[in-house]
Amino acid sequence: MALQKFDLGILSTIDDGRIREAFGQALTRVEHDLRDRSIVKKPRKITISLTLTPVPDERGELESVWVGLDVKDNIPARQTKNYNMRATRAGLMFNELSPEEVRQQTIDDVPAPKPIEKKA
Repeated sequence: MALQKFDLGILSTIDDGRIREAFGQALTRVEHDLRDRSIVKKPRKITISLTLTPVPDERGELESVWVGLDVKDNIPARQTKNYNMRATRAGLMFNELSPEEVRQQTIDDVPAPKPIEKKA
């Protein structure tokens, strides 16, 4: 078929189905993220955008149009909890057992008890 009308229905077949494939890959990424992080309530988004650029003839009349298609997926950023860290000359130091207060001593920080010496 030489000429076909461009419309929403043709998107899945244009460029040997590359847009359909790109959409499928984006949908798979979003589905995996939804399963992996269902507790993150922020929405995921898939966008198909078209860029249409006119090509005028020598009289300034529209002769043709360049059409570009783009598929994008948007997944919320991954985040960790915030850690309070001590700034030292050696670098930033953190306490995994007390992320809210780096100076908080934990059982790992307590020195081992000294052995009791027996008196003769």
